[in-house]
Amino acid sequence: MTATSRMKNGHAPAILLVSQEPFLLKEREDQIRDRLVPPESRDMNFLMIYGWEAGTTQIVEFLQTAPFLSDRRLLVLREVQTFGEMDQLLAYLQDPNPTSCLLMSSSELKRKDSLFKTLSRLAEVSELKKPGPVKMTDWVVERFARLGKVIDRELADALVQIAGGDMSILQMEIEKVAFSSGDGERISREDLSVSVPGGVEVVFNFLDALGEGDHPKAVAAGKRLLDHGSKPEYLVHMIAWHFRQLIRGRDLVDSGLSPRQAAEKMGKNYPMVRDKFARQIGRATGEGLIQALGTLSDYDLELKRGGIPERIVLDRLMLDLLR
Repeated sequence: MTATSRMKNGHAPAILLVSQEPFLLKEREDQIRDRLVPPESRDMNFLMIYGWEAGTTQIVEFLQTAPFLSDRRLLVLREVQTFGEMDQLLAYLQDPNPTSCLLMSSSELKRKDSLFKTLSRLAEVSELKKPGPVKMTDWVVERFARLGKVIDRELADALVQIAGGDMSILQMEIEKVAFSSGDGERISREDLSVSVPGGVEVVFNFLDALGEGDHPKAVAAGKRLLDHGSKPEYLVHMIAWHFRQLIRGRDLVDSGLSPRQAAEKMGKNYPMVRDKFARQIGRATGEGLIQALGTLSDYDLELKRGGIPERIVLDRLMLDLLR
């Protein structure tokens, strides 16, 4: 029997998961574990170990032992590229035990690597890719749907930005927001407030004030966010996200749409949100927005260097943006 021969339940005796996203590796690992080994029999039939601490004897003895009160045994070998006795492991994979599954994972292997090519001939391979920005928003919408909730793309995109694109943080925030939203099906801006110190509505007020050139309102909202624990780096990140949204809207206006049509095309469906965004698109210029992104990049670097109080840096940034 070869390692790529299928089990009756759809899993092969050896599986290789490859991804640079830890959340995706852990999620798929958990899914396979849940399918193969029931919770009540895991003490005797499940083992997780990292490549750098594993030995061939330990691995092979576990995999060659018959399952106890279970149909399968599962051994998870994380970061397989760090395993020091690869020849012996490959020898096992030539004739694996069909009642066991060796699940190998790696955050570093690439298709061009010789080990990837070798293991792909002996194991079932799954390459798990982190979604890009647009697909990440789709992913958030789908995750809420799994929990019986509906979220608008604008709010889903905001949650992606709040989490900085970190999928582990995103999943935790999705669950937190869904749980806090109560029995209602649709997620609102207020529901997202549990994810943002000071409240997500204050974040939107802050961004809208910047987009509309309202310096007093922007300063007041920024101060409130800082007082509630928001980091200046986070605010810079959110400002950059908002200005990139405005650039997209401005491009649509320059292509012939009205500001309102551009806002609607970008999914700003609530009348108040749509009208605010349309006003901001109408007053902005593509050149000015691109310059603003350059300014944000400079201040982001200044924050990372340190040496100047963060609030002073943020105050100077808002003055520069609102000139």
